Amino acid sequence: MSEQNIDKLEACLINLRDVFRRHQMVIKGKYNVSTVEMDIIQLIAIDGQKKMKDIGESFNIKFSTLTSIVDKIEGQKLVKRVNSKTDRRSVYLTITPKGQALYENYKNYIHVIALLMQRTITPENFDIFVSEFEKITSKSATLNASAHT
Repeated sequence: MSEQNIDKLEACLINLRDVFRRHQMVIKGKYNVSTVEMDIIQLIAIDGQKKMKDIGESFNIKFSTLTSIVDKIEGQKLVKRVNSKTDRRSVYLTITPKGQALYENYKNYIHVIALLMQRTITPENFDIFVSEFEKITSKSATLNASAHT
């Protein structure tokens, strides 16, 4: 791939990132949440009920900081704490209908972007694009690790 195409790809990725950020800003304003709060809600919406300890580790957040974050989003009725039935020390977070609505709003926007891409790319090239994009995203952990060395 030529250097010119690399430059074009970089510009496209930055543009796409900005598109998602603008929509995130709309959702953050509508629901009065920060980026970290939104990420926690999305994690629970995708993975289901999670231990607070595991959420803290996923985002590299101290437990005391996580407690403050959860206090806020629980107060907004976006998530709910659930005590473990087997271990009283463990507290789980589960998503509420309002939290699910936040996630669905964001997910629907991503769906609109995907449909736009599908309409823009020929069917043959779209299948290739999706296949190659899956390869890239499956290696995202490796990409993130190597980008910080």
